[in-house]
Amino acid sequence: RTSAQSLHQCMRGDSMESSKRSVALSAAAACALAGSFCSLAPTPSFVVSPPPAGAIPQVSSSHISGTSASAATSGLSGHASSGTSTAPIAAMLAVAAFVGLAHRRSERESSRMPMQVRGRAGTWFRMGAKGAKPLHERLIAKDIIEGTKAGWLKKYRKASDMEETVKKTLYGNLQMRFTTNHFTDEIPWPEDRSGGGGMEGPREMPDKPWYRRKFMNPARFKKLDIKEWEMPENYSRSVSLEKLVGVGMQYGHSRQCWATKMMKYVYAEDGDSFIFDLVQTSAQLNRACYYAQEAAIRGAKFLFVGCKMQAQELINEYADKVNMPRVSEKWTGGLITNSGQIAIARELWQRLRTQKDQGAWDSMGGERRELQECMLRRLDRKYAGIEGMEDFPDIIIMVDQKSESVACHEAGKMGIPIICLCDTNADPDKVDITVPGNCGQKRSIELFLQQITEAIKTGQDIRASRPRSDDPAEQKSWDPWMFSSDRIPGLHRSGKFQPWMRDMYGTYENVKRANPYGKIRPCAPFVSPVPWVNNDGQNQIWGVSTNAKVAAKEEGKRLAEEAARAGGGGGGGEDEEAKE
Repeated sequence: RTSAQSLHQCMRGDSMESSKRSVALSAAAACALAGSFCSLAPTPSFVVSPPPAGAIPQVSSSHISGTSASAATSGLSGHASSGTSTAPIAAMLAVAAFVGLAHRRSERESSRMPMQVRGRAGTWFRMGAKGAKPLHERLIAKDIIEGTKAGWLKKYRKASDMEETVKKTLYGNLQMRFTTNHFTDEIPWPEDRSGGGGMEGPREMPDKPWYRRKFMNPARFKKLDIKEWEMPENYSRSVSLEKLVGVGMQYGHSRQCWATKMMKYVYAEDGDSFIFDLVQTSAQLNRACYYAQEAAIRGAKFLFVGCKMQAQELINEYADKVNMPRVSEKWTGGLITNSGQIAIARELWQRLRTQKDQGAWDSMGGERRELQECMLRRLDRKYAGIEGMEDFPDIIIMVDQKSESVACHEAGKMGIPIICLCDTNADPDKVDITVPGNCGQKRSIELFLQQITEAIKTGQDIRASRPRSDDPAEQKSWDPWMFSSDRIPGLHRSGKFQPWMRDMYGTYENVKRANPYGKIRPCAPFVSPVPWVNNDGQNQIWGVSTNAKVAAKEEGKRLAEEAARAGGGGGGGEDEEAKE
């Protein structure tokens, strides 16, 4: 009982040092063993008093030695009186002392932490940890797939080397044997094989929208031309500051939602909202109206886009006035960039309309007829406004770039210019002609659409009043925007100021001002159809084809043979002219 109490207090005493605790455990074990053997005697010859309640036992070496000695003496006297040998008791005491010393030594060695893991967490991944391997030699920084592949290539050099491995993976009574090493043999490709390269052959893909826009029908109104385009000085202004103030065009969004790029169009702050500079708004709206009028004179096709609640009815009204397609419900993803799937959906829409008009649904059940009508209503909302649009629009008239970000992105990929009414939370870099103004009020949206529609109507009237023979012949030209990777936001390298730019432009602001759309290379004159491969097998776009290379090699052999014959006929001399 006494040894059990001492052991329990030693295990509970957290403040006790590890060395004293190990010695106390050894003493308790020795007392327990000695007590068990001494219980064989008729009368015990020693009693160990328990420590006071609540006190942590403080065990010292002298106390342990005295206790062990008294226990041994008492045990010896007890067993001597009963005629029992004292050798087992002495052996048990020796074992207990050895266990205590081993426990103390193990705790002392466990306190030695290796140098790699000493310090803060994550030391294994530190490059400067003492004793650690360089980062390129650690397993976490190695390419496991490439390393495994290199090991396989080194181990299995022939197909016969992997025969045993394949047999182990095949179960049952299947017997197999590789007759050749064709799995690992190198293929003897011919030197003059036709095909090769992958760049020869026709490249006609008229079903791809980007192909039609890039090679077959380039843009007539290019995004790159708008930055340098300016309207004439004698053009009559279509809107005044009084009209803009009357419809509340000057009010912007609150400060909680705004874009830093629109700050150049902001005049002041009014409480928690911004106030637009109406001088810039008037100038930009007049510029947009003149550009739309000139485009209408040349026969441009416009697409009106505005899916906000305040703009839906106005978009339908003003688009119908000029007989142009519109999108007022919801922009269908891929309307421009995935026209193939859109054409399939429009065919389904036309088929459903024809079936309904002919009464083909009258014989259907109620549930099936309801499903057909629901599908027709959904397709009506998507494609009712673009029924007459058979090709890409030339220009897009948009309300609120922030709400129509998907349409703006698709138009940017296809190089379609955008005229947009932008609020303080929009991104003007994605729009070609920005008209800063209020996009939240119906009156301001109506004024914007009214002015643009009047300009388009004027241009259409001018075009209809003059004969077509007076129209200047327009020559097609490649659109450099479609040949540049900067048109894709994910591939655009922004903020790369090179040393040579400092010598040429001075500052990075001058670089952006000189290259508003990134690095755009010039294009060659337009040629239609695209001369991918001509009759001689020569690729005029991507370089010389394989057929042309073979023909050139044969011609060289023929000239060499003629030179050899001419040299042999002259008594062994070489005819330099014939050889060349």
